[in-house]
Amino acid sequence: MTTRHPPRFALAVLDRLLPGSSPLAGDLTEEFERGRSRAWFWWQVLAALGVAAIRRRDEIRPLRLVDLQPVEAQERSRRMLLHFDAVPLTGTNLPGVGGLTVVALAVLVTLLAPVVWVAFVGSMLAGVALGLVFIARERRHS
Repeated sequence: MTTRHPPRFALAVLDRLLPGSSPLAGDLTEEFERGRSRAWFWWQVLAALGVAAIRRRDEIRPLRLVDLQPVEAQERSRRMLLHFDAVPLTGTNLPGVGGLTVVALAVLVTLLAPVVWVAFVGSMLAGVALGLVFIARERRHS
């Protein structure tokens, strides 16, 4: 009795386009040797490639260099890709407000309501004084 050999080209396509698929190739080869057809074998290879393409569509790793890293590094990289914090480059945390806007606001306040500066400086000094009181009280309890 001769053993049937699966299509070599299908195995080569599977190995080339889906690295690490040798267990799948082994299972498909076993089923093929038990009597499955060539069409079934190709259908399974194409289905595996389709599923892999759908699962990996959201990953940006064209060279698959991350596969060589330890599992912890892969997970950390995946988390970093999914969640990233915006970094304000304008000097303020307000969206759409940059340094020029802050300068323009300061000029307008100075021209239209200089009393606001007195309240602003007074509240800053009160905040510093209150902070010093809290620090002194905390040191006394330590």
